[in-house]
Amino acid sequence: MLLVITDEDWYEDAGYAAAWVRALEEQGAEVERLARVPADWPVAGPPPGRYDLAIAHVLVEEVVAYAPTFALATLLEAAGVPLLNPVTSLVASADKLVTHAVWAAAGVPQPAAWDLARVREWPMPGRRMVLKPSLGDGARYVELVGDLDAARAVEESWRADEAAGGHRRGTSLLQEWIAEPACARVFATPTSTSLVYEKSREEGALVTHGTVYPRVYEAPPEMAQLASRMVAALSGGLMGVDVLVEPDGRLVALEANAPFGFDVTDPEQGRWVARAALDVAGRAAVRRAAA
Repeated sequence: MLLVITDEDWYEDAGYAAAWVRALEEQGAEVERLARVPADWPVAGPPPGRYDLAIAHVLVEEVVAYAPTFALATLLEAAGVPLLNPVTSLVASADKLVTHAVWAAAGVPQPAAWDLARVREWPMPGRRMVLKPSLGDGARYVELVGDLDAARAVEESWRADEAAGGHRRGTSLLQEWIAEPACARVFATPTSTSLVYEKSREEGALVTHGTVYPRVYEAPPEMAQLASRMVAALSGGLMGVDVLVEPDGRLVALEANAPFGFDVTDPEQGRWVARAALDVAGRAAVRRAAA
């Protein structure tokens, strides 16, 4: 197995690379790590048959900036190395505008969303809406706004921060506000799902916080089906998806993460994602043998 992940100090300390390696090795896999294209590959190419699967943990910012990890993932896919999440799914899940459009085409239930730049009248009269950037993660820069003037004032502050060297936000999205939902994180493939890890959110808060899960439970059939549809529509192999559960029980797709962080202190999460990744590798090996 090849883990494609940055080796920058600011991310290494998060522990995700070590957790991936530990979980995969505990399942019997041999794991290599690369953060960029090796010096000899432009001449020799990737070693033929060396990798059964590449796990491209490419962050949103790296997709936008065409960073070394994304370039390496693209090279591997073009050279025929199976990727846990293909390059298409890395890009589609990195940009929330693209994600929503793909899900809309697939009929996946989701909060309605609009590109702020194309909005001339408030899409949901009398209701506040969520303003969020199409790029980024960790619930950064998500705000509740009541009209176009407020939304555009927030967007203006984003652009000023970008111009000063801040995070790139991408398209500004206006999204239907789901009030007081439960937010469930599910690790999912197109055919299977993990346990449900309900995220912690204070009453009245717009976003969740931390990695504390007040409830962990088996995915009900409807939620499991939705989580798998979310991944399949994006052509993914294994993603961490967020599902909102409205107070009346309606389920809607919020977002999907191709590079996802799992709780490094929870061995069960690590075991599940490692086994799911190895299943993808096994199916890829069968296809190669039959070709």
